[in-house]
Amino acid sequence: MFWLQLGTLIAFNVVIFAMLFIPASNPQHGDASEAAYGVWQLIDDIEAERDAEYTGRHRLRAPPEGDSPRPA
Repeated sequence: MFWLQLGTLIAFNVVIFAMLFIPASNPQHGDASEAAYGVWQLIDDIEAERDAEYTGRHRLRAPPEGDSPRPA
């Protein structure tokens, strides 16, 4: 039983050593180029679509700046 525990302890230490000191070679976004579509570009596109589709009940309460109210 002692040898089993000692072997398990050594195996765990080797695995921990390997995880800490051997660098990982898996870049997360290795194929991304300069033309890749970024998160901030997506956010800007979504905000532009929301501004273009500004309709609904909130439009009746307060028009956005520069927007004239509709004639009654």
